[in-house]
Amino acid sequence: MGYFRLRQIAMVASDLATTGRQIADVLGLEICYRDTGVAKYGLHNALFAMGGTFLEIVAPTQPNTAAGRYIERRKG
Repeated sequence: MGYFRLRQIAMVASDLATTGRQIADVLGLEICYRDTGVAKYGLHNALFAMGGTFLEIVAPTQPNTAAGRYIERRKG
């Protein structure tokens, strides 16, 4: 039987800087990449490498984004 591997785990945050610092402090990780291409979707992000998997945090930079609506629906 084969195995299942997650390449990337994405999380949405309202405050990228604070959440990024918390992830770095708690998990002992450093930001390895920021994709400026997500700006066209009204987002900014930070990626952390965890072995062969990436943890990505995205946060809205403008109103009426999918990420912003997700945060609003879940009340933060």
